[in-house]
Amino acid sequence: MKKIKNKSSGQIYFLKGNNVILDPIEDKDVPKIAGLIGKWTNDPVVTYYLFTGQRPKNKKQAAANLRRDLESENNIIFLAVDKKTKKPIGYAGLYDINLIVRKAEFRILIGEKDFWGKGYGTEITELITFYGFDRIGLNRIYLGYTSAHDRADKTYKKVGYVYEGTRREDLYRNSTYYDSVIMAILRKDYYKNLYHLHVNKFFKKYESEK
Repeated sequence: MKKIKNKSSGQIYFLKGNNVILDPIEDKDVPKIAGLIGKWTNDPVVTYYLFTGQRPKNKKQAAANLRRDLESENNIIFLAVDKKTKKPIGYAGLYDINLIVRKAEFRILIGEKDFWGKGYGTEITELITFYGFDRIGLNRIYLGYTSAHDRADKTYKKVGYVYEGTRREDLYRNSTYYDSVIMAILRKDYYKNLYHLHVNKFFKKYESEK
């Protein structure tokens, strides 16, 4: 996939929305990003409703996990950066990509709490959903989240993901057993309802920059 060049700054981005930049994580940056991931996943507020965070993770462990995920040909992972400040705010990507049945799992973590509730999660989900269908030709993208996580529920519905099922008492956190909700979006539904919306929202403006 071609990177997008911002004429005004000369900076090249892989995916760019109105508020967020999604770029690959370079090998030289792994120690620094691993430090951020360790901070985020050790924060009980950040991981309150997430599948991660049950055990403490030091920088070495975070780096090992990150390198493993990045080196897998079945994952495509992006660092999410605030467009205005260039501050890393989290990461997201497509995991367990299966090119035979053309499906993948979407995962996201926004670790910087100052960026919660401001549309970043929605924009990241839109960009990666577009990327999965338009650039690598997936037929199905699925995801899971904790049933009590109302913010996630609202975001995924807004981006066109459809409820598929519930795994009862699938996660134990906060002295509580939570259900896991499974949602997915299919290629045919995405192109019918959202593709042109996302092209106009994120990519039409790049035509004038070529």
